Amino acid sequence: MGEITKVTIQTYKDNGFKQNALVNVNAFKALINPTGFSLTYKVEYDTTQPDGANATNSKFIKKSPQSLQLEFLFDGTGVTEAYSGIKLINAIKKKKFKHDTVTEQLERFYSATGDFKGTIHKPYNVIVSWGKFKFEGSLTELTIDYKLFNSDGTPLRAIGKATFVESISADLAARMANKTSPDLTHKRTIQDGDTLPLMTERIYGDSKYYLEVAKVNNLINFRQLVPGEELYFPPIEKIS
Repeated sequence: MGEITKVTIQTYKDNGFKQNALVNVNAFKALINPTGFSLTYKVEYDTTQPDGANATNSKFIKKSPQSLQLEFLFDGTGVTEAYSGIKLINAIKKKKFKHDTVTEQLERFYSATGDFKGTIHKPYNVIVSWGKFKFEGSLTELTIDYKLFNSDGTPLRAIGKATFVESISADLAARMANKTSPDLTHKRTIQDGDTLPLMTERIYGDSKYYLEVAKVNNLINFRQLVPGEELYFPPIEKIS
């Protein structure tokens, strides 16, 4: 069995999420994965109705940014070490194993997501990744429930309830508003193991367009993709 993919948070200086704004590709990695996550979508309408009316002609106002809700388990008991459940290996490695305290884990999480950064005058923008799922945005709320304590009151376990709101740059928003924009359809961040033909196959259902995509993105060597950089995949009719 392969290694379990953990929820990872990458940090960026702004919500353009460009490679030159990347601060840390592994700013935070969950020790224990959440059991799930929630996405909230909201569309706002004006439902004002005149006096005496028995129905409303709802008028579209705007599509609000989506939000992501995740619960992180921060454990400082040591039961979550790499070989948990394998008693023999644990016995052999016991003296070598050192786990972060709950406080240290929380500080690392908040430093990556919500702590004010003086150099950019705000917290970092983040990309939350879990396998193929990715969410670009910013932390808006974090509630910490402490569940277990040592005899001296030191927390041994806590649950962090985090809410992230979608955040994209004004430049990208403008392109999305332009229905004929050549980079509207797909924007993807390169991951380890990605190749241009493979990414093209995922998006278009056919890898034969990879050379055209390379041209759109001004790639000199499409065989050496850099993880963390972004590629644009224009509408298929634009490049066919």
